[in-house]
Amino acid sequence: MKNHLSTCVLGSSSSGNSTAIWNDTTSILIDCGLGPVYIKEQLLELGLRMEDLDGVFLTHIHSDHVNEATVRNLHKHCIPMFCPSQIEPHLLKKYRSIADVKKEKFLNVINNSDIELDTLSIRAFEVPHDSDGGCFGYNVFGELAGKTKKISVSTDMAEVTASALEHIANSEVIVIESNYDEEMLERSGRPKWLKDRIRVGGHLSNNQCAESMLQILNRSQILPQMIALAHVSRQCNTNTLAYDCTFSAMEKHGMGETTVCETHPQKPSITMTIV
Repeated sequence: MKNHLSTCVLGSSSSGNSTAIWNDTTSILIDCGLGPVYIKEQLLELGLRMEDLDGVFLTHIHSDHVNEATVRNLHKHCIPMFCPSQIEPHLLKKYRSIADVKKEKFLNVINNSDIELDTLSIRAFEVPHDSDGGCFGYNVFGELAGKTKKISVSTDMAEVTASALEHIANSEVIVIESNYDEEMLERSGRPKWLKDRIRVGGHLSNNQCAESMLQILNRSQILPQMIALAHVSRQCNTNTLAYDCTFSAMEKHGMGETTVCETHPQKPSITMTIV
């Protein structure tokens, strides 16, 4: 399809995360936490080639967002990688493959400025998450019919701060985490320290996601066309619970026109296309 801006969550869970965003001429990934064979296959299904990617943007250092085999494959194809300056030293310390990419000048540091890759503009914004060096979401901007359109991606965050609300507002597509159902987490049998880590420093619950979406939409002049609920826990949540929570809250407040989409651990979401 010509004259479009599209995104697809290739996979999202504690075992791996990666989101593709593309238009007619430019394609990028947000995170590369899935294996290279899987990513290559899913990109081909979308009509994209891994070796033609214009860039890969990393949100933080956790291993479900950085797959070393995929990093080596990207390096082999000379695909540039980008990360905010705060997380660079932690990436270099944790991953040998990232250090090799840095040495060969394929790792680029983002310092409070937008990255322009052909017809897309990419902006990082900080979100709270218990990862060394911090964690970041991304806005991706593209032009359609003379107007700037925005996709926002933030798959890991402990809470939606005022700054994150402002960055995500006025997006046509939003990928946001809805990680756990509070009752399922409490009944999960997980140790208290892990439950506390998830609640306090780790992830958004379904209720927090729903409330955050209302706050984002109240700050927006437009309704998003689509919202994708990401990083849904396989042990402490279901897609049905996540969907029902956010969609019901939006419908109750007169915002039910927006499509709410599911994501999956090892299966791509629907393709979300702005036209």
